[in-house]
Amino acid sequence: MTKRVPLEEGYMVIPENPDEPCRLLGSYSKAADKHYFPIRKRCPITEKDVETVELSPVGELYSWSFIRMPKMGSRKVDAGGGYGVGQIDLPEGVRIQSVIDGEQEDLKIGMKMRLEAVPMYTAEDGTQYCGFKFVPVKEG
Repeated sequence: MTKRVPLEEGYMVIPENPDEPCRLLGSYSKAADKHYFPIRKRCPITEKDVETVELSPVGELYSWSFIRMPKMGSRKVDAGGGYGVGQIDLPEGVRIQSVIDGEQEDLKIGMKMRLEAVPMYTAEDGTQYCGFKFVPVKEG
């Protein structure tokens, strides 16, 4: 099985089992009862310590736009398509900016979106270094 790791250590958790969801890492301030992404060293409201937490892998599409250019990973202008970018609200109250999957006609404000690891490059030892994107949750 290919080993998958985040592009930047401490940014997200990628389980060995590809059927398990990956999760972004954020911070939680007990003093302010508030979550943050990315990880903070201190709560920006109270200046108290925070703890590192795994954030929910599913959120709701708050806003989006579509960029017409080659698909991610392709350098060919004629590769077709483009890609979405959007803001996803997680249940913890965090809003994430991300690349999103789907065609324009499929994206709807308020739809459920799920986090996925995206292989960005593979090292000589076979390790895949991954970023992330959100994809629409299939209903039903």
